[in-house]
Amino acid sequence: MEKKRSLLFWLVTFGTPVLLGILMGIVFYSGNATGAFPIVWMFLPAAGVMLGQLVTEKDGDRKVPLPKKFMWTFLITTVAEVLCALLTFVIDGDTAALLGNGIFMTGSIVSLIMLFTEKKDIRKAYGLSMPKLSKGILIALLFIALYLVIAFGPAILGCVMSGTPVTAELFGISFTGIITAVTLPISLFLAFLPYFGEEYGWRYYLMPRLMKKFGGRLGVIILGVIWGLWHVPINLFFYSPETALQSIIIQVIACVCFAIFFGWAYMKTDCNIWVVTAIHFINNNLGTCFSGGDGSGNVYTWGLVALMAAFYICLLALPFIFTKAYSKESIDAFVKKMTAEPVIPAAASEAPAAPVTSSEEATQSV
Repeated sequence: MEKKRSLLFWLVTFGTPVLLGILMGIVFYSGNATGAFPIVWMFLPAAGVMLGQLVTEKDGDRKVPLPKKFMWTFLITTVAEVLCALLTFVIDGDTAALLGNGIFMTGSIVSLIMLFTEKKDIRKAYGLSMPKLSKGILIALLFIALYLVIAFGPAILGCVMSGTPVTAELFGISFTGIITAVTLPISLFLAFLPYFGEEYGWRYYLMPRLMKKFGGRLGVIILGVIWGLWHVPINLFFYSPETALQSIIIQVIACVCFAIFFGWAYMKTDCNIWVVTAIHFINNNLGTCFSGGDGSGNVYTWGLVALMAAFYICLLALPFIFTKAYSKESIDAFVKKMTAEPVIPAAASEAPAAPVTSSEEATQSV
């Protein structure tokens, strides 16, 4: 059963990007915009997890019913996003990207409704509940502070070294950008689905399995490398076609550091997938409030790559990789909880509302 789930996860999460990457390259070299493709990538990790769960639903003697309404809404949205990306062969790429945005916003709203129609026990069993939410909010605020240092730190350091005045215009700060940043929490509810798509795959599914095989610290680093390389077609044909190698290198470094911080946040909140989903959303959207644009067409110098890497490592990796959350004792407990099969208690057949548990606590990628 686990082998079948693993096979489906890897085929969907990594096999699909290979095929879509080829198509994305064709679109790019034809001169059309490729902005509809990156969103598809974000849906694939969770799609792989959900397909594995649905295919193996009847395997084993005891199981917790799947949150099918939520899962099918997510998978239908995923298919719609794939079709939208393929539309770039016949329509303008920017138009296809806008259509894709509308699809995932609609999918987010419907998925949220479907999620809360699922029973609480089922949400908890499949990592969809919200434990330690107050702690999660504090961690999200910490991430925002670290993000701002990473985003503005290199530019400020450059100004200091060159004697250039530090001004708001230098960072693209405007009244409109500030208002957009302040309203991001509202936007999260309208656009959470692709960020959940990554986090349910990376944090909920893959992280505990890599940690089980390689240990906590090495496992999370390997996850970051995999996560970074998974972006390669997007680096080549969207993020930074002119400086693709630099973009890939900083992508891998950033993803390793994010994997460490996100993993720490996930474990500190008792596996609250929504906290890392929100942090992922903040990371991808806060910068656009100041710089504008869609994240494409970046140009990196090797000096900038080195400076950004230093900030990522010093602020997101080193302060968290050696914390208690990554101790052997904590990782062993985390892996045991996350890799246990959810089961229905014996009394559940007579009392459907009884709590659902696994070997420790059935709980839960982002």
